[in-house]
Amino acid sequence: MTTSAREAVENTIPVLAVADVPASVRFFCDVLEFKLDWHGNADPPQIASVSRDGHAIMLQHRHPTFPGCVWVGMSGLASLWAKVRSHAGATVVQRPTNQPWAVELKIEDPDGNILWFGTEPLSNVPFGEELTDENWLT
Repeated sequence: MTTSAREAVENTIPVLAVADVPASVRFFCDVLEFKLDWHGNADPPQIASVSRDGHAIMLQHRHPTFPGCVWVGMSGLASLWAKVRSHAGATVVQRPTNQPWAVELKIEDPDGNILWFGTEPLSNVPFGEELTDENWLT
């Protein structure tokens, strides 16, 4: 009896269902500062990949859409929060809030998907407290 080597997982990439791939790409690039990696050849594209700092999210046309949720760990959230606050097209589900596991920020994309951003929790802000300009240090 021989034992075969088990194949290794090379990566995992979340795939979000969207109604309009080009509109979703614009949202991710304009509001969340992702970049377009590639898109399918159909007109309009039925699938695309966007990424930030080498970490991808795929956007796939689905009808009807079914909202999902993606955790995005970040080294800090201050600049993203400033960008989101200044953009009229961003729907904030949860303002930056200090939790025991992370400072969290939740944004809803145009299809109802939740982008759940997080960074290290703050030691000088009580857990469960929404961050303000006075206690925002990251």
